[in-house]
Amino acid sequence: MEFRGPTSRSLPTRAPSAGRRSRARLGPLARPLGARSSAAIATGRDLSASEAPRVRRGPSRSAWIACAAGGLLAALLLVQLRTESIDLRYRLARSLQSEQRLLEEQRRLIVELRQLRHPVRLTQLGGTLGLARPQQVIELPARNATP
Repeated sequence: MEFRGPTSRSLPTRAPSAGRRSRARLGPLARPLGARSSAAIATGRDLSASEAPRVRRGPSRSAWIACAAGGLLAALLLVQLRTESIDLRYRLARSLQSEQRLLEEQRRLIVELRQLRHPVRLTQLGGTLGLARPQQVIELPARNATP
């Protein structure tokens, strides 16, 4: 195709190229066997009769609703598990804090007990209460256990 411009010079033009999907195939592989298409050769066909519109059957509405409900249920299950996991972590942290507090109290009480039982302290306490060292100590022989 040529186009003559105002300068009477012919300018080459390109034919509009079709997109990849809209190009027609030629030759014996132009259409698969048994396939009907609106671009088929019209020899022997009545073109005045309207073709019945194709009905595309997809998944039914109830199938979509069931899939959406299943997805929602799965999401709620994941949220519930995540919430429960976080709650367990908080409870574990509180239990660890309580354990640390109890261990610290136990250490403090052991130190206090050892201070109360210390011999120097008991000697001072005995002197303030009027207790004296024993003057006479009697040792008794140990009993033999009879079988």
